[in-house]
Amino acid sequence: MPDFDDVQAALEKLQANTDAAEAHGTLCGLIMGKQDFDRWLVTTLEHKPDHADLQARENLQDLRELFDQSKLQLNDEDMSFELLLPDEDDEFAIRLIALAGWCQGFLYGLAMHGETLLKALSEQGRECLNDVLEISQLEHDEESTDETEAVYAELVEHVRLSVIYINEELNPVLPSPVLQ
Repeated sequence: MPDFDDVQAALEKLQANTDAAEAHGTLCGLIMGKQDFDRWLVTTLEHKPDHADLQARENLQDLRELFDQSKLQLNDEDMSFELLLPDEDDEFAIRLIALAGWCQGFLYGLAMHGETLLKALSEQGRECLNDVLEISQLEHDEESTDETEAVYAELVEHVRLSVIYINEELNPVLPSPVLQ
C-alpha cells in the first residue's frame, strides 16, 4: 500500500479537494458499491488531470496503486485491510483529525450509492456503520497520553474491523474451493 505522505503529496499535486485519509475512506466506500477508479477521481479531484502531463500521470499512478491495493485488501480473506492514516510520528491531533476524516470519507463513499447498500446491511452491519459515524465526529482537542494513544489504537482497529464486516455483508468473499 502506498505511504500516507506519498498519497497526500500526489493528491496535492493533482489539486484534490480532500486529504489522503478522507480520500481513502471515500475510495473504500465507493469500492463497496462496485464503483471504479474514474468515479473515485471525479469525487476526489477538482479538475480532470491532463494525461499529457508526465508528473500528473505519475501521481495518477500512485492513486491507481492505492485504489488497486485497497480493493485487494478489502476483499482478501486474511483481513489485511488497513486504513490510510498518518503514522504515529505525527501529532496526536493530526492523527485524530485524519481518523475522523477517514470515517467521513467512508460514509460519503457509501452514501453515493443511495439507500440500496444501507438496506442490504443487517442490524449488526448498521451498528458498525453507526460506530463509524460516531468516530467521524471525533474532536481533536485531546492530549497525547498513554491512555489516549491506546484508545486511538482501539478506535482505528474498530473502524478497520467494522469496514471489513460491512464489506463482507455487501460483497461476500466466496470461500476458496477445496482441491481434491
